[in-house]
Amino acid sequence: MSRSLPSLQLKYWFGADSSNAYRYGTRRGLAERAFPAPVEGGPVYEDCGLNDGEAATAAQAARLRSAFASMARFGGGPTVVSKRIENNGRIPLLAEVFPEARFATIVRDGRAVAYSLSAVDWWPKSHVWWLKSTPEQWEKDGGDPWELRAREWVEELRRVEAGLSQLEPERVFRMSYEELVADPTGNLDRLARFAGLGESDRWSAALRRLRYPDRNERWRAALGPEVVARIEAVQGEELRRHGYV
Repeated sequence: MSRSLPSLQLKYWFGADSSNAYRYGTRRGLAERAFPAPVEGGPVYEDCGLNDGEAATAAQAARLRSAFASMARFGGGPTVVSKRIENNGRIPLLAEVFPEARFATIVRDGRAVAYSLSAVDWWPKSHVWWLKSTPEQWEKDGGDPWELRAREWVEELRRVEAGLSQLEPERVFRMSYEELVADPTGNLDRLARFAGLGESDRWSAALRRLRYPDRNERWRAALGPEVVARIEAVQGEELRRHGYV
């Protein structure tokens, strides 16, 4: 039904202004649940018994391949796209389980990421893998929340690069957030070709109906100089390496 009503599909996926990536803190109504929405893929891994950072047994790998095959079959498409923060630590595992898989990485200004983490509702209780604790507990122990948000970006970048370094270069697509919002439809088309997807007039038309606001500048208006200095003290090396300062 969702494929036959594309305008409602886009509304329920991306909100009334056609620019939301996620919806936080609200329950999806019955009508909306008739339009299955993209979500992060953590429950799929959990159902297969995979823990973060661990290698997969033969049985777990087979179960994961079966789960992805089911998604492709019931979704009616040839390719499954998995967007999951935890994928950052699963690159070698996924590359082994899915020898045909390709990997896309998008880097964003770390100061914008730190600000974004201060605004999302899932961050305080999330398990930070390198900290082996939660941001909520970090603050209770007297830690600086901005230091933690800043370091999360650094640790995830290094984790991604460590995983990607084990892959053949032709399996990796790299793009910056800034490039994406500067030419969203063009860059998403390049990404689709990299993923082996054929041309689709319907998909291209749907992309043109969406909005792609550049949300990077929010942190400049929202954060004071002292907070920015605390963030940059942690992120400085990586900010320079990626050309942000």
